[in-house]
Amino acid sequence: MDIKELQRIIEEVVISMMDKKHKRLLLVHSHTTISKKQVEVIQSYCHVEEWQANDTTSPTQLFYDTIVFLEVDQAFIVSSAQGLPTTPAALYLSELLVSNQTAILIPNEKLSAVVTAKEPNPYMKMLLHHIERLKEFGCDIQLFAQLIRFLKQQEEPARSTIVANYLTAEMLQSYKGQRLTLPAHTKLTALAQEMIQEKGMTIQRY
Repeated sequence: MDIKELQRIIEEVVISMMDKKHKRLLLVHSHTTISKKQVEVIQSYCHVEEWQANDTTSPTQLFYDTIVFLEVDQAFIVSSAQGLPTTPAALYLSELLVSNQTAILIPNEKLSAVVTAKEPNPYMKMLLHHIERLKEFGCDIQLFAQLIRFLKQQEEPARSTIVANYLTAEMLQSYKGQRLTLPAHTKLTALAQEMIQEKGMTIQRY
């Protein structure tokens, strides 16, 4: 390990230690139109870095709260479950699993239909068997909507209370939650009331 690489690792550890209020996710994806949109959505809830296939140094989970693989398809699932990675992303997942690290796999639309099937046919059952194998290895399979729900739940408790005499529209602009707790004496400006209605937010008093 050279000096530059050591310096990079130290910097990432320091950043991770200093910023514990927001989750840091490493996203592994194939840069399709859908996965790019998913990245944009996730960025509104946490700090995001994108894995680069040509990176000679594989980042470890030490620097991130979670490593997420987006738009995972059938070929990725089957090859990874069999220990026969066929793509750089699948090879990276195998490196994580070999070192006892975990990852979240987000299936694409076609594979999501298999995961959610109420009466899977024999072929679907074969694919589900490979998914169960990956779970045994340390992977968590989640639909994209489930991941976003989890991120929302993590974010709202930390940002659900505002203590102020007046609540303005400016204070609400960066607020992502749907429920907000306010002291009984806090007054709402007219613009704040309009924004609350537009966002469909629920206000609770204490």
